[in-house]
Amino acid sequence: MPTSTLSLVSQVPLWVTILVAFVGFVGVLSAQLIAAWREDRRWRREQEREELRWRRERQRELDNRDFDLRKDSYAQVISAVEAFDWIIYPIIKGFRRDPQLNAEDLADARRVREELRHSLGQVNLYAPTRFNDLLRGAMLPRSNLVMELINDQQDREKIETLWDSSQTGYRRMRAEMRRDLGLDAEDLPDDWAYDLSVRHYREELAEGETP
Repeated sequence: MPTSTLSLVSQVPLWVTILVAFVGFVGVLSAQLIAAWREDRRWRREQEREELRWRRERQRELDNRDFDLRKDSYAQVISAVEAFDWIIYPIIKGFRRDPQLNAEDLADARRVREELRHSLGQVNLYAPTRFNDLLRGAMLPRSNLVMELINDQQDREKIETLWDSSQTGYRRMRAEMRRDLGLDAEDLPDDWAYDLSVRHYREELAEGETP
């Protein structure tokens, strides 16, 4: 080693050498800590993304299951209502000719009323709460209609009115169910009501009073 270099080294204080070594050590340690912090942050972000993805998939599964349950419950109610009408309307037509219903008609009316009532369990569980009034509007007139048909003192106008109300309620309920499932649906005005049976009955009365 040249004399000038040895002289320079001998002139550097020991604390400077220690400081330089310490700074170097701190730099290495800091780099390692920063690298570890970045890795930890990257791992946490990956975990958060994975958790978010899992939550989205879970929510999608729940939404799909909820959709399927609603669809099945709606189909069950629609089938019960249409089966009811398929049986009851011929009974009403017969009643218009002869108010004295036979035992078979009375038994059929009671049976379809019970079947209609039993169809409500699933839809009451899975349908949104906005369907409560719609279900009542479709079901109660039908239930009351059967009670009036099997009554000893039937009221013709009341029977016709209940039949019309049941059709109004059904059409509104079915339209909302289809909209809830993302299907095309009737766009019924707020004041729309089915009143064909009552109008025909009143026309019959008016014709009977005409001399």
